[in-house]
Amino acid sequence: MNKTDFNIRFTRGTGPGGQHKNKVESCVIITHIPTGLQEKCQDTRSKIKNLEIAQTRLEQKIQKEKDKQLQEIKNNKRKELIKNQSVIRTYNYTINEVYDHRTDTKHDLKKFMKGEINFEYFF
Repeated sequence: MNKTDFNIRFTRGTGPGGQHKNKVESCVIITHIPTGLQEKCQDTRSKIKNLEIAQTRLEQKIQKEKDKQLQEIKNNKRKELIKNQSVIRTYNYTINEVYDHRTDTKHDLKKFMKGEINFEYFF
């Protein structure tokens, strides 16, 4: 990440803390310009430590947002693949289940394999 992608501001802290917070600009607000994500830190009395904390938190937020977008792209691709296929039944041997996608019903796999269940009756 480029340093030019970030806008760093130092301000006075808010909340309880007395005269030190009111006089010293140790609160850090970092904005990531391309995404608009922002992080504020006033945990310690040091500007440098607050800046480091805010940078790590903001980097985590940015990474989380990127991961979320990648997962969304994967999910959309998967949905398109499933939408284009004509799936009729799913056989799940681990839980002994047959799922009919046309009627949204679940049935016992062993009974279906023995011929006790015929899916033609459900139409």
